[in-house]
Amino acid sequence: MFAKRYCSMMGSNFFLSHFATEKVRHLLSLYLLRSHFAFGTSADEKGITLPGALAFAERADIAGRARTIAFLRLLQLGGYLRKVVNHQDRRNLRYEATAKAIEKAKGVYRNFFIPISLLMDNPTLLSDLYNDDRLLRDVIDYSYRCIVDFRYISIFTPEMETILDMAGGYEVTLFLMLADKIEDPRSEDSVNFNYGWVSRELAIPRIQIHRIMRQLQDKGLIVQHAGAGRIIEIRPQFREMIDLLVALHLAVVWNGISPAVSDPGGRTNDKKC
Repeated sequence: MFAKRYCSMMGSNFFLSHFATEKVRHLLSLYLLRSHFAFGTSADEKGITLPGALAFAERADIAGRARTIAFLRLLQLGGYLRKVVNHQDRRNLRYEATAKAIEKAKGVYRNFFIPISLLMDNPTLLSDLYNDDRLLRDVIDYSYRCIVDFRYISIFTPEMETILDMAGGYEVTLFLMLADKIEDPRSEDSVNFNYGWVSRELAIPRIQIHRIMRQLQDKGLIVQHAGAGRIIEIRPQFREMIDLLVALHLAVVWNGISPAVSDPGGRTNDKKC
């Protein structure tokens, strides 16, 4: 369920899926949203600033100065960020997330909340996400602190690190996971995986899919038995790693929304990752 919804969202949003990898989008967006929600809560919380974004990108080792600046600029052009100028000191420039950005974030987390609501047997979880920004804030804050502690969840799946650093890498692996549910009659370990179909669904070039699949094969996670990816043998290691990666994503969100790790009065999450 998570894989289907996530891939559908990425395929329909050229901006999100083409400018940066899932890893860069995820981490920089966490910084931006966390800084937006935390602005003004203490003297140290300056909101979204360019120096802050550059420092975070360097610390997380995900993007250089030019890529980070371009990311912020594209978010402005897309209507997700706007400048806020301090008229008393115009050098003190910050950004704030727009209502469009908050709604987009809720749309992204909706893909996590739907399966989690079923696992938690909580039928109101999805409506809570849209009715109370504090729930989104808590999930963002918990996720951000996990990143600060661990850098990124891919450290638990080192074989996938190179794949996640490739444009479309995460999305293609999710599509492989979906294809794995339809077994080829010749072998329970083989699946039909048409590069052309995946290219159209994700709106990424076939040559990029070839590169990703070569990396997966070089790491011993799959075996390609036919041209254009018609028959792909899925190795058990691949299933284990992609299941772990998705489970870790869901676990971070789960902990962010769990009442057990939140203060009932203010929904402030104080649990360590």
